[in-house]
Amino acid sequence: MRLLARGLHHLLLLLNVGVALASVLTYAASYISPDEFWYLFFLTYAALPLLFVHFAFVLYWGFRRDRLIWLSAVTLVLGFPVNNRLLQYSSTSSNPNEIRVMSYNIGSFMENGRQRAEVGRTKSSVAELIRTTNPHILCFQEYSSQARGRHDITDFLLDTLGYKSGYFEKIRDLRHEGFAGMAIFSRYPMIQKRFVPFKSKKTTNALIYADLVIERDTVRVINIHLQSNRLRNEEYTYVTDLADNNEERKRGLLKIMGKLRDAARERAVQSLIVEEQVNRSPYPVILCGDFNDLPSSYAYQKVRGELRDSFIAKGNGIGNTYAGIFPSFRIDHIFASSQFEFFSHQVLRSKFSDHYPVLSSLYFASEE
Repeated sequence: MRLLARGLHHLLLLLNVGVALASVLTYAASYISPDEFWYLFFLTYAALPLLFVHFAFVLYWGFRRDRLIWLSAVTLVLGFPVNNRLLQYSSTSSNPNEIRVMSYNIGSFMENGRQRAEVGRTKSSVAELIRTTNPHILCFQEYSSQARGRHDITDFLLDTLGYKSGYFEKIRDLRHEGFAGMAIFSRYPMIQKRFVPFKSKKTTNALIYADLVIERDTVRVINIHLQSNRLRNEEYTYVTDLADNNEERKRGLLKIMGKLRDAARERAVQSLIVEEQVNRSPYPVILCGDFNDLPSSYAYQKVRGELRDSFIAKGNGIGNTYAGIFPSFRIDHIFASSQFEFFSHQVLRSKFSDHYPVLSSLYFASEE
């Protein structure tokens, strides 16, 4: 019995060492561009599970009063800058002068069907969500709207819900269904806007920004949609169908890994463009978007820079925003310059897209 216990002890020690080494590589992946060394990128998907495994080891070694508790404890402290992005527990507050910001990849309003009537119902549901949450600033990715027409959502937001200004960058022509692109709507006056393409073929991945006048100050709102992985629905079965181990599945998994690798490389390059735009801004920045990347990723690290993350400030749990088959993914983010203070961060569980909308409230400190 004692021999068995000793063997289990050594096995857990080896496992703990392996988890610690994997975690260190995961932390490194946040600072090393996948465009230069792409192998580490795949470890970013393991950051959250590894965090929970370390918690388990801390509890286990602590319960046994074993000095080996330091192995996971030191690893967690070493990785705090990354781990702090993955899990949060915060209280929320409010301010009468708060600015409510929503970021939402709406998936061209096609989550519930592509027919005109189905898209129309989804648009009506989204419009009702916006009416009830009443954000002051709206940033849409994969937004679609007709070129004209009194009954489309763009006109509804401006004419019925009372948004003072709107900027819809039409990136793709959907022919009879209108246009797809990115949009910013605001209850504040908009004095300048700009489109910064990422040169992504046949996608709406890009950056747009608009300068808003809020009281006596000007704020630049940047809306980004980084490179999509572009996985088809049938390709997800190669991941979910674990019982199937045939050659077709192996080829499918390799194809998925290739797509993830290529998209990560694209996002690494795009993140440098975003970083440049943030640094060049003459005004405080609010940045929203679908990063298609995790908080442990290089793209997140580069885009965030010195900006504050609303989830780190006021988030709870893991804050997942992807509504697909990988529910632990937080890939939609709201950042702001140091001039802002966050009061709340919410992920609204509204199933009108394969993403959940993110709603944050913040306060412009320069108003004091």
